[in-house]
Amino acid sequence: KVGLHEERINTLFLGLVNPEDKKHYDTVESFQDRIIALTIPYILDYNTELSNYYNKLGKRIANRFMPMVLNNFAKIIISTRLDSNTPAIKNWIKDPVVYSRYLDKDMFLLKMDIYTGNVPDWLTEEDLKSFDKTVRSNIIKESQIEGSKGVSGRQSLLLLNRFISKYEGSDYYITMDMLNKFFSDEENVLDSVTYRKEFIESITDLYDYEALQAVKHSLYHYNEEHLSNEIKNYLFAINYELGVTKKSIYTGKMINITEEYFAEIESILLNANSTDSERLEFRKDVVSQYISTTIAQEIQLQNKEIQETNLYKVLFDKYVRNKKNNALIPYMDNENFRRAILDYGTKDFKTHTKKLRHDVKFLLENLVSIYGYEAQGAKQICLYVLDKELPQKYGNEDS
Repeated sequence: KVGLHEERINTLFLGLVNPEDKKHYDTVESFQDRIIALTIPYILDYNTELSNYYNKLGKRIANRFMPMVLNNFAKIIISTRLDSNTPAIKNWIKDPVVYSRYLDKDMFLLKMDIYTGNVPDWLTEEDLKSFDKTVRSNIIKESQIEGSKGVSGRQSLLLLNRFISKYEGSDYYITMDMLNKFFSDEENVLDSVTYRKEFIESITDLYDYEALQAVKHSLYHYNEEHLSNEIKNYLFAINYELGVTKKSIYTGKMINITEEYFAEIESILLNANSTDSERLEFRKDVVSQYISTTIAQEIQLQNKEIQETNLYKVLFDKYVRNKKNNALIPYMDNENFRRAILDYGTKDFKTHTKKLRHDVKFLLENLVSIYGYEAQGAKQICLYVLDKELPQKYGNEDS
């Protein structure tokens, strides 16, 4: 309408605005009967959120961060857009307390992984089995009520720019501690509706857990054929009295069968703090299964090799897993280990023992090749794990 004249038009105008921009036209009376608003939810997939960062700021920004830290920035943003009142995931996870050391109480971290199509490997076997198509479908359906609140895409980019600028020029990679500090500083805190301090604490716990696993697994370098032979010899030796020396029918090795021999292996199969009576009870159970099932049924009737039997597989898997989990323990109170990590790549590295040089080199090279760290970042994450005493924090928890 122009003046007193009305003109017919055949044009449709589409405008893409952020919710906070409604204030610019919401009070304009002539607009009110001409606007049809279609709500587009905010991004709920943190991988898509990351892609948005890369699209706007360039992929090079990832080079400034330690692995997983930029992902966690995106997850903190996504958490402001989620709804804690979503029963599907709570009906699925019957006992969330099991995950309390690395999962937030609203289970946002788990939900985010589901939204990306990933099922975390730290879930228990029971929860993994119960995660069927119906559960997945119900969780995805509930996502339709989310994404209408929280930090917008534009706000997210502004926050990320501020965050990166704060540490521009630093010789070190941006770390999880820096991320925590950024969201803890009063000037950077998200508003009370969207900001959840408990979530950031939980995401830090999960980061710590995953960083610990990366370091432990990178340090683990046992020859698994050697470990296999140790389990075979153990199964052979449990049939004999203490104090005798026998040649293993499985490996051909001469074994001096003593309580010390059994204790060394059983302390790994159980734990380092297991008592003599616990180890003896465990040994009796193994002997019973070995004679009644492994020998009598699987080997004699089914013609299986020892490494094909169920008992061997159970013991071997447990042995390898515990070896990995305990790989860092001998170094926890070893100041030379920390010093050797700092000295790696310098002439002072040669002053350390041959074994220590081998272990540190192996550890750092694995962090680079397997987990994507740069050389300096690999050293940083090792020091982070040691200085935060993460092995003590998570104990001997399975990977």
